[in-house]
Amino acid sequence: MAESVRQQRVAHAIQKSLSMIMIREYGGTVLGGLCVQEVQVTPDLRNATAWYTLLPGSPRKFTQDKLVEELKHIRYLLSKEIRHIKFMPDLHFRFDEKAEDAIRLQSLLDTLSRERGEGSGEEPEPQ
Repeated sequence: MAESVRQQRVAHAIQKSLSMIMIREYGGTVLGGLCVQEVQVTPDLRNATAWYTLLPGSPRKFTQDKLVEELKHIRYLLSKEIRHIKFMPDLHFRFDEKAEDAIRLQSLLDTLSRERGEGSGEEPEPQ
């Protein structure tokens, strides 16, 4: 089902504000390396899932634990920044594995390309 315009606006506002909060409030901590990729909001605007990635070398498990620990404070800060909605949605953070999958896939394709190029002794033809 397609998102309504209202859902899209709220999701965009949450994503933008979350990104700013992470930089401003948590810049020097492990949460400072968190990048909010996408936010999805339920049709009733009561729940929001923020999909995030981490900078290389950031500890994934520790970051998730810290997010759980700071969730109420993050939601409070978010409610101070976003004033045009009646209720602040409950936040849920999920790690976005698409970026890691893309890097892994690119690595496999590079390896395959090198193996094909080395095996025949000539460059593979562009298609």
